[in-house]
Amino acid sequence: MNDTFNRERLGIAAILVAATLGNPLHAKGVDSTPFEGEKTAWRGGFDRYDFVMDEETLVVKPFKRDENERFGVKAPPKGQRRCIVVVPKAPAPGNPWSWQACYWDHEPQTEVELLRRGFCVAFITPDPDRTWDAWYSYLTEKHGLSKKPAFIGMSKGGVNEYDWTSVNPDQGFLHLCRQSRDPARRLCQA
Repeated sequence: MNDTFNRERLGIAAILVAATLGNPLHAKGVDSTPFEGEKTAWRGGFDRYDFVMDEETLVVKPFKRDENERFGVKAPPKGQRRCIVVVPKAPAPGNPWSWQACYWDHEPQTEVELLRRGFCVAFITPDPDRTWDAWYSYLTEKHGLSKKPAFIGMSKGGVNEYDWTSVNPDQGFLHLCRQSRDPARRLCQA
């Protein structure tokens, strides 16, 4: 059990080091442009913003989620992608963020810890294509998040992050995969 805890802490430390070295933009945290739309609470009292993106026009607009979604996310309406951003109480230097590649809100411990450390956490429904490129631009250009997100995924999420970063090698910089079915819930760096 201590071994598992130490591996998880090591994985989080690797993300933080990579974010700091990969984003020497600012000596102190810089507030990103506030997100539009309704703010709801996500685990630990963090602010969550929900969006939909039109798959044809790539327009991102605020979305009022169903109350029964709780912390999760339901399937998007046909022709749209669901997108989520959860913001930290205080942003870390360089506005680092983690891109959840699939299975939103499954085993959220890593995301909660990253939020506590000043990372934003973002999500868009799978699979990577031009909608992911538009979501990346929306977060980095319009809202000032770091140009180098940290990816966290397991199973299909790992495939999604690999596919996107293979096409965009200069934009993703750290990949962590979680093997949630493994009793030790290992984090591994890929």
